[in-house]
Amino acid sequence: MNKQREEAESLVYQVFDAVDPTGQNSGFYKEKFAKMTDAQFMSFIKQDFAFKFQTKIFEIEPKMQDIKKGTDILGVPLLEKINMPFLYEDKNGVPVKSQEALVVYVPLKKMKQFVTKKNSMSTDISMRDMKTGLLLNHDKNGNTSDREMEALTVMGLEKTIDELDRYRADAMNAKSRFYGEINSKGMVSMKEVPLDIDDSLAKNLLNVYLIGSGLNSNLTNEGDILQYTLKDRKKKVERET
Repeated sequence: MNKQREEAESLVYQVFDAVDPTGQNSGFYKEKFAKMTDAQFMSFIKQDFAFKFQTKIFEIEPKMQDIKKGTDILGVPLLEKINMPFLYEDKNGVPVKSQEALVVYVPLKKMKQFVTKKNSMSTDISMRDMKTGLLLNHDKNGNTSDREMEALTVMGLEKTIDELDRYRADAMNAKSRFYGEINSKGMVSMKEVPLDIDDSLAKNLLNVYLIGSGLNSNLTNEGDILQYTLKDRKKKVERET
């Protein structure tokens, strides 16, 4: 029993030290286990969710690579392919698999504003100003705030920013195609729906203001030519060919 307990404790300390390089979590459990008999130790580890990782703001905040080290020690994969029988099964009943996806709990911090919003968040984005692209009335709290965008930028989540700031925002043509893909096959990837340079209500509005002020920009224009002119020329070429 003593040898098995030593091995079990060693594994606990290795995982906690990998996720918390400060050693404070493993130190907490070393002190806790030192006071336990073997019977008490067995009773403790048989609990559901016996081990709890303790964080400390600005000091113990594990990064993704730290979590990966911990799961590697345990032999638990962070990414796995998911069976999707609702999409397709072959004649032997074997379902098609997804690309690798995150399948375990990772303690990502909640954004501060989520705490105050969670009881009044919108579930719809239909009330929209079609000039500025901003959500209105009871849907306006569905907007992604500046602070949330700053947090995503700091965390390096560029793909999430692209989805929230374009497909889920005021890129109306891409949004319509997104909904179409979801309705037809239940899922969609940003790779399947390319974005047009002028597919943004806010960018088009700002571009109009700049042109009205005698200023050119590359928001939607290419060189000194407007998208309207470019598309008109493209249509003419297509008709001629």
